[in-house]
Amino acid sequence: MKPKGYLVFHLNLAFSSIEEDAREDIIKACYHNLLDLIEETGIPIGIELTGWTLKQIDRIDSTWIERFKNLLSSGKCELVGSGYCQIIGPLVPYKVNEWNQRLGIKTYKEMLGCRPNIILVNEMAFSSSLVDLYSSFGYTGLIMDRDNVRLALDLKNLPMSGVPSHAKGPSGSVLQVLWSDSILFQKVQHFAHGDITIDNYLDYLNKRINNGETLLPIYTNDAEIFDYRPGRFSIERPTHPDGEWNRIKNLLEAIILNTGIKFCSPSQAL
Repeated sequence: MKPKGYLVFHLNLAFSSIEEDAREDIIKACYHNLLDLIEETGIPIGIELTGWTLKQIDRIDSTWIERFKNLLSSGKCELVGSGYCQIIGPLVPYKVNEWNQRLGIKTYKEMLGCRPNIILVNEMAFSSSLVDLYSSFGYTGLIMDRDNVRLALDLKNLPMSGVPSHAKGPSGSVLQVLWSDSILFQKVQHFAHGDITIDNYLDYLNKRINNGETLLPIYTNDAEIFDYRPGRFSIERPTHPDGEWNRIKNLLEAIILNTGIKFCSPSQAL
């Protein structure tokens, strides 16, 4: 059986390192390039963002919203949920989490004409009560970091296939889990930024495949780190001269050519 891979990009204009007057630059340098990547590769990439970020994008550049809606309606990408704001669920009262989901889904429906079926656990801060919460709002699956769960449950010596496939809430709700993988997404970042070669990356990925992995979360992290730097530090590295989104496109094409991986949407992976 050929291995499958999936990608989810996280969009967040409320990120603390992003100045308000830089949001337009991020939409142009990162968010439009992400949609270009979907159109040019044909890979059904997942895009996760809050209702608040969606509204800010619409206020600044409504053409991005229209492009995103067209890709969603044609099945060329997938909306992944978050809520109205990026709240760390276990740190706030349950009612706050309820309203965050209620307002988030309302915003998705009003602005995009659809709602997500999968939700990303904000900041990867999991508690079992979130399973009941997400289930009550009609989600069928959640995205969570696999490395932290393996460590917390003392499963680090088991193969990747040995991790749980479902999460259960205190009230008995059960959701499927789609895993994020911090090592895999960092490898993509390192290649895009020019820290490793394409051969380094492919060697690592093929080792994972040869060890029996059949479903690989190739990328499940931020979109704003490619072709954009917030300028926080005087020693902050410049963006890669080849264009980091262009390097990601080349990497995805090399993955298909050299590993046999077939890309699928997050829902198909679930």
